[in-house]
Amino acid sequence: MKLLYNISKLDSIYFKKRRKKNQLNVSVLLPFRSATINYDSIKEVESLFEDRNLYTIALDFYSGVLYAVEDLKKLNISIKLNVFDTENSVNKILEISNNTEIINSDLVIGPLIPRNFETLSNLEFLESIPKVFPLSTIPIKIIKGVVLAVTPRNLLRETMLDYLDKKIDRDENIVIIADSLNEEIDNRLTKIFPNSIKIKPEFEGYILPELLDSLLVDSLPNKVIIESEIFTLISSVISQLNSQITSERDVRLYTTYRGNQYDDPSINVKDLGNLGFTYTSISKKINNDSISQFESNYINLFGSFPNKDVIRGYDVAKDIILRVLIDNNLNKTVKYDEQLYTESKFSYKIDSLGGLYNSAIYILKHKDYDIEEIIDQ
Repeated sequence: MKLLYNISKLDSIYFKKRRKKNQLNVSVLLPFRSATINYDSIKEVESLFEDRNLYTIALDFYSGVLYAVEDLKKLNISIKLNVFDTENSVNKILEISNNTEIINSDLVIGPLIPRNFETLSNLEFLESIPKVFPLSTIPIKIIKGVVLAVTPRNLLRETMLDYLDKKIDRDENIVIIADSLNEEIDNRLTKIFPNSIKIKPEFEGYILPELLDSLLVDSLPNKVIIESEIFTLISSVISQLNSQITSERDVRLYTTYRGNQYDDPSINVKDLGNLGFTYTSISKKINNDSISQFESNYINLFGSFPNKDVIRGYDVAKDIILRVLIDNNLNKTVKYDEQLYTESKFSYKIDSLGGLYNSAIYILKHKDYDIEEIIDQ
């Protein structure tokens, strides 16, 4: 088992290597869409922030960055934060890129959308400035100057495939449910489990209940692997499988890629716990019965509980700012072991084109209402 350093690891390295310059010029590019919001209309503003969307994600992520900046003041680190509204527009990003504050930045965080980020990262005159892509698992080109803070989707899948290969007994009843968009991963799973049963969705992303019922058995553990990002399919499979669990029938659920569809409130967390749902992830949710120190400090600063986007903003910003302070050449910081923060961890590697990507991965399993990390892999 690989030992993880605690949160003070990069802090202590920074103290040992502290340079004369402990002030950073950090630019943050996020799609606030401030110019298009009618602030005179309370109803419009309330409707915009009622649901989780690109703009609420941007605001939450930004508050996490602010929290990290505030936290780093304890280390006597001074950060000049330059904030730009990309308006989710390529033209706006090109306009922003010529701003002297961007050109003189030590670090750029954002944009959030792959198309917008690659517009910025492909500008040669900004090549020497580290540019962090912080949230999405959608693939981007990891060229020189790019820091992919999210573990790539293909690496999440490879890690889970390896885990399934090692942990699932070939003599168990293995069922693979994959939609037409996941044929490649379906074929790879079939090679690992040649005797598995394969199910294709019958219509509109659903599996017929009687079909699933007929393929599950009482005599062996049932291991079901689902490969889809279609919410209707995911939701119906979870519900149907949960209803199949009895004292005689054991059913477990896995996937090689867990998308945001599983966060939908209509999916019962207890159902996932009953199924021991297991997957790889870039983050691990805080499971506390009481308010943590992190949450308490955030509430004192902002007056509300931090959500996953806030925490992601904090984790990404704190780690990358410390790395830039430790060494201007971020590629030299890959020698430091895995760094664990509030919900995320970071272990950077150098890509073939010279950029950096995060290789840190959690393997998680639902148990009752909680989520546990699987350490013994």
